[in-house]
Amino acid sequence: MKRRLFLTGRAGSGKSAMIARALERDARFAGGYVVISGGFMLPASELAVPEIRRRGRDELNAGIAARYLLECREKPFAVIDELGGPLLADADYYDALIRLLFAGVPIVGVLRDEGAPRAEWDELYTLLSRDPDTLILPSSGTYDINAAGALRHWTNEYARP
Repeated sequence: MKRRLFLTGRAGSGKSAMIARALERDARFAGGYVVISGGFMLPASELAVPEIRRRGRDELNAGIAARYLLECREKPFAVIDELGGPLLADADYYDALIRLLFAGVPIVGVLRDEGAPRAEWDELYTLLSRDPDTLILPSSGTYDINAAGALRHWTNEYARP
């Protein structure tokens, strides 16, 4: 299984929910962040907390997301939800992302081109798509058995302590 697995697909189709379901309690070991409804973000490790208790801590913000990315280098794996989008316009976020990608940390996440600056998105997508240790998997969403299977394999290889 490749070290980095990114899902792509229609917004709101359940890609992030599939990742949360695949990780379950192993999410407690994760670095990174997830985006929840209302434009809030929380540490990826909180995916292990029952949903009724999860609360967005911060509004989606490039500075806070960059800090989460930098902290990932000390974790066994990272979850990056909504990778891309308008956050790519922030130089500190983009720098933290590139540092993480070259740190060798296993990453699972969702790629999002919507709202991303075109030059930065094209550069990032080219880098990821040409990387032999990255799989970009189109997903139809929650009931996509191919994506669910890839997530299960990735989780068994990289997210289990």
